[in-house]
Order: sequence, then structure tokens, then C-alpha cells
Amino acid sequence: MDWLQRLLSRLFPPLHGTGFYIAIIVCLILFVALFFVIQLLPPKARKMIIVGATFFAGLFYAAEFFLPASPKPKDENFLTFAVPTVANFQNVLTAFTLGLGIYSLVRVHGSNVLKQKPNWENSVVLLGGMIVMAVAGLGWGEKSLFYRSLFRDVLANFDGAMFAILAFFIISAAYRAFRIRSAEATLLMVSALVVMLGQIPIGQFITSGLPENGSYLSLLRLDNISNWLLTTVNAPATRAISFGLGIGALAIGLRLWLSLERGAYFEAKAE
Repeated sequence: MDWLQRLLSRLFPPLHGTGFYIAIIVCLILFVALFFVIQLLPPKARKMIIVGATFFAGLFYAAEFFLPASPKPKDENFLTFAVPTVANFQNVLTAFTLGLGIYSLVRVHGSNVLKQKPNWENSVVLLGGMIVMAVAGLGWGEKSLFYRSLFRDVLANFDGAMFAILAFFIISAAYRAFRIRSAEATLLMVSALVVMLGQIPIGQFITSGLPENGSYLSLLRLDNISNWLLTTVNAPATRAISFGLGIGALAIGLRLWLSLERGAYFEAKAE
């Protein structure tokens, strides 16, 4: 497929300097216009465009992966050369989704402010924070004192406070999970206690007088028991969970690829 590579290089030659920025602006205008044109289309036409684009985009990666490759040293098929270009296109689409997310936030929270819905003050804080952080990052740059103060002194502390609050929910969930109501709950609580004691200094100190290895008494050390629970007992369960997650991800990927999901663009409510 060398002819196709030469054709693409002629149609889309590398750009530098002013031409590069002009091409970015033109593409931005075209894609924004295309987005609004798609929004104006009837639902059925919009559905066909989304289904077709999703199917062919997924078909490219599936075909490139499953089609036989040429003998080594190339070890590639006739679609492999286009993988970097498609990946770059995917990165561009990801950047547009970021802009779409910002547009959605401004639209929703701006409506809350204009209509003064309940808790509209929180929407004002969110929009104000977005604007201030964007101006600080784009106007002064990441190395400026203003941006670093906002990121380090404000955002980092908010993140710490949020995770501290989450810690209380985790403790509450652990308390409910470890309540001794059955033999299984008792086994879970004892195992969790041994694992935690084996990971902290005070737990390791309790059985520090026993030999580390070379004796049957080493099997009674809390750190050895904790390691055995994590690597021998817990590992199969972790692999089973990972296997189930992989199957679930494959099922979701196939549903998205074949447009079997239902939502706002498919004239049906989510199931």
C-alpha cells in the first residue's frame, strides 16, 4: 500500500509555521460547524451518521488486529501504516470532547444561575473557578506564582479535604462489612485484621521473636501469614475479578461498536 501512503502525503503534507496554525483554525471552524449541523439534522439521520462513524472507526482497529500480517521483519498488514494517523485523529477527537464537556458544564450551570434554581450559588462558584483557573493557566502560564498558588494552595487542599471525607465513607463501609453476623463475616474480619497487622510495624513487632524462615514457627509470623493471604488466597479472587471485568469491558465495547446502547441519540431511554 505504498501508493496510498504517497497519496496521503501529497494530500496532507507536513505544515510548519503560519500554515500550521491556519490549518488548525480552519479545522476547528469546520468541526464546530459540523457539530452544529449534525445537531440540526432529524433524529434518524443523526442516528445513521453516529452509527456509521462508530462502526467504521471500530472496524478499522478490529481489522488491523485480526488480519494476517506479512512475514517478518515488518510483521504488519496493509492497514498498519495508518494506525499512527488514526491515533492522532483520535487524540484530536478527545480534545474536542474536552471542549464539549466544558460547553455542557457552562450550559447546565449557566441555566441554573440564570433561572436561580435551588443551590444556584454552587453553580456560580463552579463557573467562577473554571474561568479563574483557565485565565491563570493560559494568561500567566503554569510557572507563574498566581497559577501555582491556585493549584497548590487551593485545589490541592480541596482535593485533600474531599479524600478525607471519602475516608470516613470507607470506614463506615468497612464497619458494615466486618460486622460479625455469620461465619463468613467472621472469617473476613479475621483475615482483614491479620493482613492489616502484617503490613504495619506494630503488627510485625508482635511476632518478631519468631524466625523469619527455615522453621515451622516462621509460618506463625503475622507478616508471613499476611503475605500468604495476599499472594495465595487473594490472588485467585483478584484474577477472577479481573477476568470478569475483562469480559464486561469486551461486552460493553461490542455494544458501543455495534450501537446497541440506547440513549439520547438513539430515540430511547437508557435501559
